[in-house]
Amino acid sequence: MTHPQWILVPWAVFLCALSLKFWQFGIALNRHLLGPNPSTAQMSEDEFRETLERIWAKGQ
Repeated sequence: MTHPQWILVPWAVFLCALSLKFWQFGIALNRHLLGPNPSTAQMSEDEFRETLERIWAKGQ
């Protein structure tokens, strides 16, 4: 037998691929469970100010 460590290479590739799939699945699951998050959307400064003013006006 020459170099029995070579049997570990396919296992390493398999584990890397499996971890990548789990990571992608986790991201997709997160998006599905949480839904679109409007707070992460980029707002202009004026849109943000208008949103704060509406919230403040409701509180009055």
